[in-house]
Amino acid sequence: METDKEIVNEMDMQEVPAQDTPVEPEPVVASEEAMQSAPEPSMAESLEEPAGTSDISAAAAPVTPPEDGKEKKTFLRACGSWTDIFPIAAMLSIIVTYSGALASMILDATVIPARQIGMSLLGDADSVEFLIQYFEFYGIWLVFMLVILLFKDNWPMWKAYLYNGHGNNLKSIFAGILLGFGINGFCVLMSSIRGDIKLSFNGFNPLLFFVFLFCVMIQSGAEEIVDRCYLYQKLRRRYRWPAIAVLVNAAVFMAMHMGNPGVTKLGLLQVFLIGILFSLIVYYWDSLWTVIWAHTAWNFSQSIVFGLPNSGIVSKYSVFKLDAASARDGIFYNTSFGIEGSIGANAIIGAAIVVILIYALVTKRGEKMDHWKEMEKRDAGKNHIWEAVVLTIIMIAAVAAVGFGAWYANEHREELQQYYNEQLQDAEQQDTQDAAQQNVQDAQQQNAQDAAQQNVQDAQQQNAQDAAQQNVQDAQGAQQQEQTEVQTPADTTDAAADTNAAGAADAASDTNAAGAADQSVPADNPTSEAR
Repeated sequence: METDKEIVNEMDMQEVPAQDTPVEPEPVVASEEAMQSAPEPSMAESLEEPAGTSDISAAAAPVTPPEDGKEKKTFLRACGSWTDIFPIAAMLSIIVTYSGALASMILDATVIPARQIGMSLLGDADSVEFLIQYFEFYGIWLVFMLVILLFKDNWPMWKAYLYNGHGNNLKSIFAGILLGFGINGFCVLMSSIRGDIKLSFNGFNPLLFFVFLFCVMIQSGAEEIVDRCYLYQKLRRRYRWPAIAVLVNAAVFMAMHMGNPGVTKLGLLQVFLIGILFSLIVYYWDSLWTVIWAHTAWNFSQSIVFGLPNSGIVSKYSVFKLDAASARDGIFYNTSFGIEGSIGANAIIGAAIVVILIYALVTKRGEKMDHWKEMEKRDAGKNHIWEAVVLTIIMIAAVAAVGFGAWYANEHREELQQYYNEQLQDAEQQDTQDAAQQNVQDAQQQNAQDAAQQNVQDAQQQNAQDAAQQNVQDAQGAQQQEQTEVQTPADTTDAAADTNAAGAADAASDTNAAGAADQSVPADNPTSEAR
């Protein structure tokens, strides 16, 4: 009986491959999506496979999630590459930054005469030189876009960089301006109320104002696209934990500000907190535009509007001017690093971070947009090595250029020193001529103002004299008229009196004459005697 059972079992084992033969081609014809979504084989099906094929099938079959849809999540994402590991990603972001600076230097020397354009627009050498410090960051924008364009695996970054409707839109620009200006303006207001700083109106030049706004946006935006787009997105592509992308790019952002003049520990802490705040905005709202304009509004309001040190650097032009002699360290202001080095500003930014985290916890808000989800499905993170190779070559070229420049400067030190002295003398002579010309223009303008003011004073004095003289004449005429009116009745009375007196005198004379005549007639006739 045992032999019969063994024979039956062997027949059953031989029938299994015959039944599975028609369905063997299905895994070959099936699509990759069907293979990924297929359930794992059960224990019984595994036992039915021919001997020696289970290990090969397990090695060739893709890793698929179980039937309940719960994929086993690992620390690293499938779409990431070793070039996205945070030390290498941080190094690549620094390479992008310095490559952009090198590109700006080359373009300034060959294609874009930035200083000549600035002088033709503004005419003020000091303002142009300070303006160039912001504008030279445009090379980072160019290198960043080139890196995205050349490497296909970076193309999802376009969605985080360009207009996307939900995060990068017009409302996000206004939100960023309100955020940056609001925090900085509040700190400036509190510093002014406490008496730590004194500001006075310096003047408003519309052309300088908006040119500086554009150039500050170039500088602030360059830092944001390197840290909150390129570095942040590379870390999100590699690591499943978003905290790594948030903290690492904030640390790199802080490291880039360590060389700023007047930097302090509180200042670096604030730069780190700003990096966390901006990264959270990118994570929860997918709005790179918001952080670009928040950064722009912060730098612009602090440096160009209020005239305060921005990361230790003071602008040559500002709407308001700081009385540096009376400035003092306070809760919301640091004399070396500005608002950024104060305890109050750190507290406000820290409070903003806490508010965002609480809001996300209460509303159960997660990441707004994961730009690497599709790539993770395709497991297409295999060619990132070329990005590192190309950027490394660029960095080597930059280092070689700097080394060649140092060697050339050492070999031609005297010639370069003489050339430098000549340029310095020419610049000083030009500054002297400009100052003299400016003094002449100021003197001419002052003379014209004095002459105009003197003419006004003379005209006013002449008018006053004419008015006084006219008043005197009017008074004299009125007085004469009054005298005439008084004299006219008196003369009439005198004339009547004179007439009456004359009449009375004539009458009396006639009467006397008549009486005399009557007395002389009876006596001797004088008439007869006379005859």
